Amino acid sequence: MSIYEFIASNEKLATFEEALADEEIKSYNELLDMGLSEEQINIRGIDLSDIDRNEKIFYIQLPEELQNSPLMVEEDFQNSFAHFLTDKKYIYRISGVERAVPHLGGYIGKYANTWNELELWRVNEDDYTTDTTEIPIAVRHLPSVTLEDLEVFYEGTVPRKLILVQK
Repeated sequence: MSIYEFIASNEKLATFEEALADEEIKSYNELLDMGLSEEQINIRGIDLSDIDRNEKIFYIQLPEELQNSPLMVEEDFQNSFAHFLTDKKYIYRISGVERAVPHLGGYIGKYANTWNELELWRVNEDDYTTDTTEIPIAVRHLPSVTLEDLEVFYEGTVPRKLILVQK
């Protein structure tokens, strides 16, 4: 039986592909917020004094590791098995995470201020005989979640559940 891994949330999340696309285009102000100085942003021969500093016009070349990431986080809202396990409104199937745990950590951190609670699940696909009360659950507050926590979760036994909370 194959393993089904998913994120459940009451808030709509971006897919991993959308998260990467959002990182590729930045505004002048976003570049400043990232820690670049005005001198670093300056493009030789181009006057940037009159640009809209909030308009996303700067293309950022992402590292090849992210461009070719095996991680996929995609909508799976109609999955009846996931809805059998959780009462969360939105379901996102995860694949390739075993080889890209740091990418998942970055994805979760990027959108941390948009959700209150995320459930990460690892279960045997379509195993409706699973007693949900016997699934091991770990709860972590977001500021204390480490990559090691995620690695242990994705290397551990199935089924399991990790709840990430904001407060």
